[in-house]
Amino acid sequence: MKLRLRTQFIILTMAVTLFPLVFGLLFFTGQQTKRDPRVTTRFFIDEIAKEWSLDNNISLEDIRSIGARVGLPIMDAALIEPNGTVRVSSFKDLPAGSKIDVMDIARPPPYGKPRPELRFLPIDASLEESPLLIFDIQPFLSREDIRNRNFMLLTSFTLGAFIVAGFMSFLILRSTEKAINNLIEDTAIVAGGKLDHEVKGSGALELHSLADSINHMRITLRDMISRRMNMLIGVSHDLKTPIALIQGYTDALSDNMASDEATRIHYLEIIREKSAQLEDLVSELIEFMKIDDLNLPQEVVDLWPLLMSLGKRFEEDAHLLGLELQYGFGHFGSALSKEEPKDLPGVRMNRPLFERAVENLISNAFRFTGAGGHVELALDMKNGQPVLIVADSGPGISKDDLPYIFDAFYRGTHSRKEAGHGFG
Repeated sequence: MKLRLRTQFIILTMAVTLFPLVFGLLFFTGQQTKRDPRVTTRFFIDEIAKEWSLDNNISLEDIRSIGARVGLPIMDAALIEPNGTVRVSSFKDLPAGSKIDVMDIARPPPYGKPRPELRFLPIDASLEESPLLIFDIQPFLSREDIRNRNFMLLTSFTLGAFIVAGFMSFLILRSTEKAINNLIEDTAIVAGGKLDHEVKGSGALELHSLADSINHMRITLRDMISRRMNMLIGVSHDLKTPIALIQGYTDALSDNMASDEATRIHYLEIIREKSAQLEDLVSELIEFMKIDDLNLPQEVVDLWPLLMSLGKRFEEDAHLLGLELQYGFGHFGSALSKEEPKDLPGVRMNRPLFERAVENLISNAFRFTGAGGHVELALDMKNGQPVLIVADSGPGISKDDLPYIFDAFYRGTHSRKEAGHGFG
C-alpha cells in the first residue's frame, strides 16, 4: 500500500491518541456493567417468589444462584420473615436468627450508611404478610479502590499507547529502511552501466516517486547515449565516402591516369572538395559532441537546386567508375528533364543531414552497381508532395533484408561480400 510518510505518521498519531479513548470507553463500559447490569429486579423477585412457593426454605446459595441465572450479581442478601426474624443473612449487621423491626430497615443507622444499591422488596406483594428480601447488587467503591482503579487505568493507558506507538513506528521504519535499501541496490546496478535495469519503488509514496524519477532519468540517459552512438555510426559511415573518393583520385594521379594538365587539375579540385567535405563532417561531429540532444535546426529547402548540386557532384565520380548517372525531374525509368519544375513546394528539413543521407544512397548505388550500370537520381511529385528517388541497375535489396535496412550495423545479403561494418 502506497502511503506518504506524512500520512503514516498522522495514522501513528491518531492511533496513539485514540487508543486511550477507546480503552477508557471499554473500561468504563465494563465498570458500568458491573455497577448496574440493567436486569429487571422484578424478574429476580418473581424467580425468588416461584422458588419460595415450591419450598419455603430458601438459602443464601439459592438466592445467589437465582441472581446469577438472571444476570443480577448479588453481593449480600437477607430474608426476613413478616414477624421480623432474620431467617438467612450475609450482612454483618443483620445476623441470621436476630429479630428486628421491619420499619427500621429503611432508616440509615444502625444498619450502615445509605446505599442506593440496597434493595428491600416483598417476595410476593399479593400476600398481606410476605417475607421481605434484602439484597445488595453492588457496593460503592472505597476511596482506596478508586485510587487503585485510576492508577491502573492511567498505567494501562500509558503502556497501551507506548506499545501501539512502538509497534507502528517499527512497521514504518522497517518499511522505509527496506525501500531505501532496495533503491540503493538498484541505483548501484544502474550506476554500474546497466541502464536497462529498472529501479523498483516500494514503501512510502515519496519513495515510489523517487524511483519513478530515477527510472525517467535512466531511460533519458539511455536514449541519449543510443542517439549519440547512432549519430557516431552515421558519421563514421559518412567519413568513408570522401576518404574512398580521395583515395581513388589519388591513385588515379599516381597511375598517371590524367592524360593532360586540365584533367589533373580537375582531379585535384575533386580531392580538395572531398577534403573540405571531410573537414565539415569532422566539425559537425565535434559540434554534435557538445550538444545534449538532437534538436537540430531545420529550414525549408528547395529540392531542385539540391538535386542539381548532388547530380553535378557525383557525375564525375560515375564517369570515373564507368557508370551512367542520370538526374533531373521526372518519373523513374523515363527521360529526366533538366528544366526546373514549376510550383515545387519546399521541404522542411535539416539540410546537412538530408544531403548526407542522399550522398550515402548514391555512394551505395555506385558501390553495388558494376561497370556499365545505370544510376538514377530523380525528383518527382506524388500526391502533391515532392519525392526524391535513388535507383540503380544493381542486384537490389533482397525481400528478406527489407525489414532490417534501417537497423544499425545490419548488412544485407549482397553487402556481406563487401568490406564494411553495416553502418548505413
